[in-house]
Amino acid sequence: MRKKIISIVLAAAAAITVQSGVFAANENWRDAFVTRLMREIAQDPTYTDVVLTDLDRNGIPEAFVIKKGTYGTIGAGFTMTDNAITEIEVPQNIIGECLENIDVYIKNDNYIFVGQEVPRYSSYIAYYKLEFNGTALTATRINKTDVSPYTNVTYIDKYSNNLLTDGYPNRSKIQDFISRYDVVNSISATTSEARVLVDGEETEVRGYTVNNTNYFKIRDIAMVMRNTSCEFNVEWRSSDNAIDIVPHETYVPNGTELSEDTAGEIEVVENDMPIYVNGRSTAITAYNINGDAYFKIRDIADAAGFEVQWDGDTQTINLVTE
Repeated sequence: MRKKIISIVLAAAAAITVQSGVFAANENWRDAFVTRLMREIAQDPTYTDVVLTDLDRNGIPEAFVIKKGTYGTIGAGFTMTDNAITEIEVPQNIIGECLENIDVYIKNDNYIFVGQEVPRYSSYIAYYKLEFNGTALTATRINKTDVSPYTNVTYIDKYSNNLLTDGYPNRSKIQDFISRYDVVNSISATTSEARVLVDGEETEVRGYTVNNTNYFKIRDIAMVMRNTSCEFNVEWRSSDNAIDIVPHETYVPNGTELSEDTAGEIEVVENDMPIYVNGRSTAITAYNINGDAYFKIRDIADAAGFEVQWDGDTQTINLVTE
């Protein structure tokens, strides 16, 4: 997999004083990152490289300032949460080079970030599973065979080494570089070409394709499954902002079902709401697309108890309840 590394090579910088602490609420992450990177490099210019990677895939990358080379450590890590720069606790068991060589795999719709490094005094490549919990980055040593059976996805960052003017970091150049950052493994959706049938009868259900998988509005599926032996209800739990799928209960429409999505731009984010089936928590992957919750048909089928038949030649999904 071709990997472009975000590596900002900066020479020794003069001391630059900036105000620390919480950034203003109206400052976006890009502006905040520019200011923080100027500060970090000025404080210790031996840390010359910066790696940006969106480990939690929330649209705002994590930034790691590292020292280049086989002895190079990770000097600092930070991201932005609730309009404020927040510190990231960085691991001490890897060198910064590990963050410059990242492969990404998909296992059961979960992304696995794997960094690699060549340890000191050795030519043997070591692999580490990288995990970010919002406050700390951890690196767990693994074997390549632990992840190689899973799908390897494209991982692309931007690269720049032209951010200096007369030996000093140029804020305008850094700002331009940051402004062109493309989110790693950004989530995108396209209109699905799949047709949905219920017991062989075509429906009006239309969905989206996310990461090569078809997703459909759960309320649309609940609507077309009404009056079948596998009907189910969808409830909103305001107490904990959760979705509850209730099998074998008549669906109660809310008026949004089977409506045409007229939004010109498709906005998609991962659904971080808790999802329950009959009151029990599940690990179902879902997305919010233009404000509605979309699920994989097979996940809904597992919850409601119907069968899914897929015809790849005709791009047809048949929901079998009989």
